[in-house]
Amino acid sequence: MSNDREHRQSPPDFADEDTKDDDQMFKSAALPVTDDIPLSGEDDDDDNPFGEPSVQKKIPTYINELSTNNETPSDVPPVTPNVVLEPQLSTPVKQDNELSSRGSSVSSSEISTSATQPVQSTASLESQSSTSAQVSKPIASGTTGITTNMKPTQKRSDEHNIEIAVSDPTKVGEGMSSYMTYRITTKTSLAMFKKNEFSVNRRFSDFLGLHDKLVHKHLPLGVIIPSPPEKDTLVMAKVKISKEEAIPIDFIDRRRSQLERYLSRLARHEKLVQDPDFREFIEMPTELPKSTSTQAFSSAGVLRALTNISQQVTKLTTKTSEQDQWFDEKHTFIVDLHTNLKHLYTHFNTLFNQRKESAQALKSLSTSLNHLATIEEHTLLSSALIELANVQDKIEQINIDHSIKEYTIISELIKEYISLLDMVQLAFQERIKIHQQWLNAEDTLRKKRETKTKLEQTPKGADKLPQVEMEINEWEGKVTRNKEDFERISISIREELDVFEQTRIDDFKKTIEIYLKQLLEQQEKILEIWEMYLPEANKINI
Repeated sequence: MSNDREHRQSPPDFADEDTKDDDQMFKSAALPVTDDIPLSGEDDDDDNPFGEPSVQKKIPTYINELSTNNETPSDVPPVTPNVVLEPQLSTPVKQDNELSSRGSSVSSSEISTSATQPVQSTASLESQSSTSAQVSKPIASGTTGITTNMKPTQKRSDEHNIEIAVSDPTKVGEGMSSYMTYRITTKTSLAMFKKNEFSVNRRFSDFLGLHDKLVHKHLPLGVIIPSPPEKDTLVMAKVKISKEEAIPIDFIDRRRSQLERYLSRLARHEKLVQDPDFREFIEMPTELPKSTSTQAFSSAGVLRALTNISQQVTKLTTKTSEQDQWFDEKHTFIVDLHTNLKHLYTHFNTLFNQRKESAQALKSLSTSLNHLATIEEHTLLSSALIELANVQDKIEQINIDHSIKEYTIISELIKEYISLLDMVQLAFQERIKIHQQWLNAEDTLRKKRETKTKLEQTPKGADKLPQVEMEINEWEGKVTRNKEDFERISISIREELDVFEQTRIDDFKKTIEIYLKQLLEQQEKILEIWEMYLPEANKINI
């Protein structure tokens, strides 16, 4: 075999990596932002079929800052929830999920036939109140007596598009202080940009810094944020200390492709493409300020973050139960899909290993045939054996090329959606946290009103009444704001999942079509090689 094939670098495996620096990722809704939630746990990456060791990663800190913006439904009047009555739960609205095995019927939302078309649904919201701090408080569908019409996200038409390409990976500097930069070229007809085509240079840490900013701003609003590639410290250390001619080209090109997919997915999102940080990232020609958060997600870190968020939310009051059937079914579907995709990714890695072993076996077979041909006295048989060895060499190369294409086409997409489903689960957890804040505010308001009632019945309490009334007004405002935040994130998650699911269908459909085409081309090449060998084999009969 040639030196190129002997030194070919295999794609990395998807494995749960042990991340010792995963603390300070998420903040509990009830804790001040200076408190840390420890993220601990151990992972097993023994199944890595590509021989790359796991790398320690740090998870960026996400602070739950709820912002009010233009996404707040304008038709929802402020209402103070009744904190004495029992919770009133409306009948949950079932919505169609084309990918769910349950096949629930369409009620008030339909999945669009195009990934770029809006999905319209209506969420009927009903108020929920608390009777005591010790009573288990379910997540309500909304607020009593209020129907919120969800406004669909307006998608861009085909003629107003944006295309992003990442190219020209370049090493800057020498030694361990060096880094890689990538050329980002954008072509667009969107009016929000100053030019129709522009290019900038960005380093990998800039991508991770952008991701941290987007999560910090949009995840508390229920937006599903795509994740950038994971940071591989070990391989990058090899890149830094390697000379120009010894840089692992396969790794650099694979990362370039992953970064391009990441930016393209951000650009396809109606809200994220308008984010000032994203626009600055792809448009500002000068260097960006150095990011302080330069660690990407690892699956193990996300899993531990989900576990710890759930534990912290439970400690706030009591265990929260989901009463909105739509969210309950969607969450179950997302968890099952995430598990099945991880299993599918593992099987593709196993298949890749087996094809590597098959290529090695073909190489050994070719060597044995050549040795046999040298000692064969029959000239025609010796010639046929030599040609057969050449056939095995050609088939080996075809199989290696196909396995790499297969990884790039199928495995990378599966890995990308595993990461996206991690972010979907984090969005669900954000909704739970916001709901807990709402319930806590209601509990506090109820106690303040009880205190006011007691003071009114006591002559000596008249002096304290103005202060208590001010506190009641303050907490009434908090209850209203938390209720609106909960309604907003619920509507946002519904919109996000509708578009996410249709996009996922389109992505996998297109990818499978490409994969089958590549598979047929591989078989045609192999068939052509055997047909060319057939005349040589027929000579043996003479």
